[in-house]
Amino acid sequence: MADANFVLSRGFIAEAAITKHRAVKAGAAAEGVTPVTAEGDAVLGVAQFDVTTAEIAQGKDCTVQMMGIVEMEAADQIVVGGLVGLASDGRAIASNTGARVLGICVGNPSGGAGDRISVLLSLPGIVAA
Repeated sequence: MADANFVLSRGFIAEAAITKHRAVKAGAAAEGVTPVTAEGDAVLGVAQFDVTTAEIAQGKDCTVQMMGIVEMEAADQIVVGGLVGLASDGRAIASNTGARVLGICVGNPSGGAGDRISVLLSLPGIVAA
């Protein structure tokens, strides 16, 4: 199981349903977040809890880890020491040349989709050479 050691965690207004352990981006509101929808999105951090549409209507916010080691859901195999990129649904993938790097896998390598890995975040991310 993946582990986390966060440095900075902050609450934001969820503007759409959010899935935990996936990347989020800034929303339209000043303090809002929405799910990532493209590999090139600028990531704000990783959601720590699910937020449903019904919970949004009741005023539930979204806790986002922005610095430190976070748990991320993987979309494919990722090795420890591998650069972590972004899938279009906010899950972690092995970073490709020319893609944005969110961080590095520092524990719990992924054997495939749905596994959770430990990622040392390096946001807003650099483009891999």
